[in-house]
Amino acid sequence: MTNLKNKIIKETSGYRQSSVILTAVSTGLFDFLIDVDCVRADWIGEKLGWTNRGTEIMLNALTSLGYLEKQGDEYRIAEKHREFFLNPDYPLFKQRLLHQWRLMQRWAQLDRVLKTGKPVTEPGEIDWQANLRNYILAMAQGEKLSLPGLLAAVSLEGCRHLLDLGGGPGLFAIGFAEKYPGLYATVFDRPEVEPIAREFFDRSSAKARLHFRAGDLLVDQPGSDYDAVLISSILHIFSPRENIDLLKRVFRAALPGATIIVRDFMLNRAKTAPLDAALFAVNMLVNTEKGNAYSAVEIRDWLKTAGFKNIRRISLNRGAGLLVSEK
Repeated sequence: MTNLKNKIIKETSGYRQSSVILTAVSTGLFDFLIDVDCVRADWIGEKLGWTNRGTEIMLNALTSLGYLEKQGDEYRIAEKHREFFLNPDYPLFKQRLLHQWRLMQRWAQLDRVLKTGKPVTEPGEIDWQANLRNYILAMAQGEKLSLPGLLAAVSLEGCRHLLDLGGGPGLFAIGFAEKYPGLYATVFDRPEVEPIAREFFDRSSAKARLHFRAGDLLVDQPGSDYDAVLISSILHIFSPRENIDLLKRVFRAALPGATIIVRDFMLNRAKTAPLDAALFAVNMLVNTEKGNAYSAVEIRDWLKTAGFKNIRRISLNRGAGLLVSEK
């Protein structure tokens, strides 16, 4: 009984740390402090528009969590964390944290979603372009972390044209194109994503072999004559029927013998594990009309229905997995 109580207390109190840390990120507190030495609380509060009481409480909490150091009545970024916040990778990582901040506010409405069956929507005054950019850059940070494992797990030796379906920022397409000098890669995604993807294309040594094709995943044919197709973190957005139709369009776009790579969260047959995938299903409930986390068995069946063969599973980390098949 005591162990269960302790488990419940631990698992239901994490919101406190998350709220403090993500508020510090979203308000620019860390960005402000990294550019100064030691600063008094009242000055920080004035810069951020916070009350004196709230500022002191917030800064003391961040000090207790280890993110700040306090000397007298002044605060600064903890010395052990300065290198992290000064790292060139931090701005991209920050986008992931800002995305988590938005998600946390949406998850707080889970009870309403369960009653209405409708996902949480943004208020009308929200800047959708800024939110889209944040989402795509958060994807980019996740792809950057996952890219080495994906490149190690799948060989595209001998392939000439990769389709990165719903590829967003295109870091997977870029990674494969840079690894295989003879490979061209096309990212297929919504037209408003293209400017962001091209920012990453322009930094790549494979820039001349990277292309963007605009379209709607649920409606448009993504081109043709691909001998490799990557479908990463896409199927969880849609319903089973939509996914079968999507995979059929992929089948038409692929050359005979093409390699088809599905990368996504994959649940067990009972849909109760792994934990990360089961919780991600809740994320899809909160944020999409029809999305879900699916079992590897379901996705395998969809691939078969679409016409693909020689399907094999490759396990990745944190609930994600690969199903690799052929046309």
